[in-house]
Amino acid sequence: MDHWFYNEALKVVFPLLDSKDLASCMLVCRQWRDIASDDYIWKFICFQKWPSITKKPPLGTTYHRLFATFCRPQLQQPLPLARLSLNDLVFYIDLWSEETLIYSNAILGSALLVGLITVPEDISDILRSHLENSDCKLLLPLEPKITIPQGVTVTASVLVARTDTDKMACIMHKSIFDYIDLTTSRALSYDYLKFSPRHPFVSDIRAWVSLLILTKGSIGMDMDVFGLEIDFCDVAKSENEILWLLDMLDWK
Repeated sequence: MDHWFYNEALKVVFPLLDSKDLASCMLVCRQWRDIASDDYIWKFICFQKWPSITKKPPLGTTYHRLFATFCRPQLQQPLPLARLSLNDLVFYIDLWSEETLIYSNAILGSALLVGLITVPEDISDILRSHLENSDCKLLLPLEPKITIPQGVTVTASVLVARTDTDKMACIMHKSIFDYIDLTTSRALSYDYLKFSPRHPFVSDIRAWVSLLILTKGSIGMDMDVFGLEIDFCDVAKSENEILWLLDMLDWK
């Protein structure tokens, strides 16, 4: 009889607890765990969060399972390895000054990942810190350096080809370097990526091309450009993230 009253007392107390305390009670002993696992008790817990769920509970589940599924802290799942590889990609990069072509190159994605073999001494500390951090960077040295006169409009076009499917996609088309950040010694242009119709809810993600500038001079003076960077810093910083992003492009 005493055992029965003890169990009934727990059945009265447990519905008054919050989910954290009830979960702690389940760790005390087997008896408490069995009583606290009663779905009638978890119905009270679910009612506090989703009152409507008790009006017509979903079939094939329990209140305990509902709470455990949707209230447990969700661990961030690691991104699976991309199907694409930088070895599968060729980037076609063209820079224009007004209507004059000033740089043109086709380069493997793996070569962009190698980046700058030597970093010039005459660059800002902020740019040096950026080049040395651990984020994945697609960098291209410009050798010899390009000097861009003041007042001219410079644009960039970037196409990318896949050697595994023989298809191409556009990353950027005649985008203007309309912002010069002397603090970071970069001239910046961007364009919005065009994604495959298979990904209709992916949009408004930019590709950036930066011209890396030696620090001499200031606004209104000629710029000496020693390198170029392609990045997708809005959403992708690691190599795997970049490859997932590129795989979703509208390949033709």
